[in-house]
Amino acid sequence: MNLKSIEYFIAVAEYGSLTQAAHHLYITQPALSKQIKLFEIEIGHKLFVRSPNGMILTEKGKNLLVDIQPLLYALKRKMSEHIKTNMIRFGVSPFLATYYLPELEGPNIKIELTVTREECFEFIQMLELGEIDSAIVQDCPDHPNLFSRFLYEEEFQLVAPKGHPLTVKETVELRDCLKYPQVLPPNESRLYNNILSKLKEEGSLNNKIISVPYQAIIDYVMKGYGITYLPSLLVQHYSYRNLEFVNIKNKELMRKLYLYANSRHNLELVYNHLEKPSS
Repeated sequence: MNLKSIEYFIAVAEYGSLTQAAHHLYITQPALSKQIKLFEIEIGHKLFVRSPNGMILTEKGKNLLVDIQPLLYALKRKMSEHIKTNMIRFGVSPFLATYYLPELEGPNIKIELTVTREECFEFIQMLELGEIDSAIVQDCPDHPNLFSRFLYEEEFQLVAPKGHPLTVKETVELRDCLKYPQVLPPNESRLYNNILSKLKEEGSLNNKIISVPYQAIIDYVMKGYGITYLPSLLVQHYSYRNLEFVNIKNKELMRKLYLYANSRHNLELVYNHLEKPSS
């Protein structure tokens, strides 16, 4: 038995699919299927039921997963602490990667800044699976078996087309913003759900919500489809003549960002190299 066999078993159990697990592991499906069968022979029990719906764990398989999964993750974390050059696979949203981070490299750290997701909550699972070593996550202060530190808090600002009625004042109330059509990121995003919750509170669920990919939001606002909201630090990097940015009163729309890592060693290593915006 070797670590690869255990890693293959865990991947198939988590994905519930040989095809998806093979893609994740960068091996062919037949090769993975063969390895799983050999692993079952070595264990002496049937670990999966093959069905049209995928690979379903048997009771023996479930018990094995519960016992060995935490051990494998702990081993990977410990091994990363003993690597001479600390290669950190870093997860960050496209906006943060573009605007908030400096060159995160020094004599004892090399950051592989290639893992991006539109929704940073996906990074929690990636950290648990050992796919990345560290990430920035929004509005989630802690999570079991992971290490985290608060980074900073920031307000959202209203973004509206030039000449929009809401832009005549220096500050606006969020309840007034909710009276207009909303251009928001995908409906699984935190911002979408925060605004939806506010609309429910105001009894304004009939208001029009246009959900678009992140990269299309600004374009939709510029074309007059509605208004949106951007973090204040991000707003500093926009200078569109056809857009106006307005502060929202009473900090009604905020977000908190946390640095996560799969070990305390990696957490402190990245934290010390990370540029924290001044408040």
